[in-house]
Amino acid sequence: MRRGSLVAWLEAAVLMAAGLAAGAGATFARGPDRVTPLGIDAEGITRLAASPNGQTVYAVDQSQRSIVAIDPFVPGRRRDVVAAVAEEGAFRPAALAVLPGDIVAVVNRVDDEWSLATYRLRPGEPVDAGRPLQELAFGRGAGPEAAAMAVSRSRGWCVVAGLPTPLPPLIRLAFAGPGVRRRRDDPGAAGALGRPVAVAIGPADELVTTEAAAASGAATLVFTGPGDRELLRLDTGLADVRGVAFTRDGSALYAIAGEVAGREPQPAGLWRLDAVFREGRQAVRPTCVVPLAEPHAVAAVSDRSLVVVHGVGPRSLSRIDVTDVDTADGAAGKEKRHEEEPR
Repeated sequence: MRRGSLVAWLEAAVLMAAGLAAGAGATFARGPDRVTPLGIDAEGITRLAASPNGQTVYAVDQSQRSIVAIDPFVPGRRRDVVAAVAEEGAFRPAALAVLPGDIVAVVNRVDDEWSLATYRLRPGEPVDAGRPLQELAFGRGAGPEAAAMAVSRSRGWCVVAGLPTPLPPLIRLAFAGPGVRRRRDDPGAAGALGRPVAVAIGPADELVTTEAAAASGAATLVFTGPGDRELLRLDTGLADVRGVAFTRDGSALYAIAGEVAGREPQPAGLWRLDAVFREGRQAVRPTCVVPLAEPHAVAAVSDRSLVVVHGVGPRSLSRIDVTDVDTADGAAGKEKRHEEEPR
């Protein structure tokens, strides 16, 4: 396990394991990370979800009102898997997740009514969006579309986050055959958690959310265990975080964030969130791995590869093959300190 990874930090906090690298401040990586454009029309793509084996990325295409499948390792391969119905406004996908059994779950918004629909994918032809396996109504909520989904590593449950008020900030769902049902321990029912802007599932099947401060947009990582028990809450050192994703082996956590000006300018791009001890306390050190203009969504497709939607006019879809960059001092000039604190 790589020293300084968020997994090592999580084990230290939750499983009482040790072995974190010391460090402080945000950094900018200068490793040989590769950005490979996937050569498809990504203008309407707003959300991503990877298949269980990482060989396919599914995406919400809001411009076409469809769900598309993309090969992250062969540029140019894209096909519709859930096609919009003819009626205007009847299918407006906002988020998605891939469930066991070749099933895609889609958060749908029609006017201010929010719901979840599941579809069993078919080889060679798209499924009609108007004929889901199941529909589950969430209720009515007005506000910006910031919905996100994540699936547990145990493949037993999933979570919907970011729905507008007065809907719950988190809705946890259990798999029931080809469909889903509300879990009895759904944290959204109690309203105890803050309203997240991004969500992922950690290596120990813990819920990992990112909450943004109302005034500054500063992002906080929150780890939540079974029974809605908060395990960790730490400042990421970033603002305007738009998505988070663990690598498939759970060894590292990445975030995408927008550009932030001010006293400590933050470039837009893909950031790695490393675990550190700072003044004897657990903390997070963000490292900018690849600067990217206007990142919108991220999904991990392997232990070292992520797919990111980024840019404006036109929007692009790229695979980023990341390298392990030593976060300790003296890393042969591969990193430049953005902020330094006394040890």
